[in-house]
Amino acid sequence: MKKVLLLLVVILIALPLSARSKLEFSPRGTLYIDGGVNFGIGGDIILNPKKNIGLRANLVEVIFGDNTIFSLNMLNVVRRTTFDVLYYTDIAGLFQYVDITFGLLSAGGGTSLAIGGGLGMERSMGNGMNMFIEPDILIMTYSGGGSDFMFKGTFGLKIGL
Repeated sequence: MKKVLLLLVVILIALPLSARSKLEFSPRGTLYIDGGVNFGIGGDIILNPKKNIGLRANLVEVIFGDNTIFSLNMLNVVRRTTFDVLYYTDIAGLFQYVDITFGLLSAGGGTSLAIGGGLGMERSMGNGMNMFIEPDILIMTYSGGGSDFMFKGTFGLKIGL
């Protein structure tokens, strides 16, 4: 939790005063497919410092499947990425944003790097709430050699705070 708060403080200080920030909380469900199938329930925080840019960080997640994994602010997560950049645009009237995912974890003497992205569909439900669906593909490489692909399908709400 300290990492997320520190990141938010640094971002808010670095923003020009004319930028209008919007903070969103995003409860969500995620389907992970990477040789096995896992399902996660979690929440993210999204900071939108500019009209067309958003920064998303994972706050908490419980993943069910092969093993049950609990993640609080990026801890104990070996194969899940937790930082996204959202670029809001309207692509062919169907997709409202592009997300770029980045994750780096060093644990147990090894390092894991994940890079990926996808497209997000978002529909307004009024009162600052948006329902979203977001399919992603991630490529993960490991310092011990090898790489892996993961499909990540996410759905949920974005609630403006």
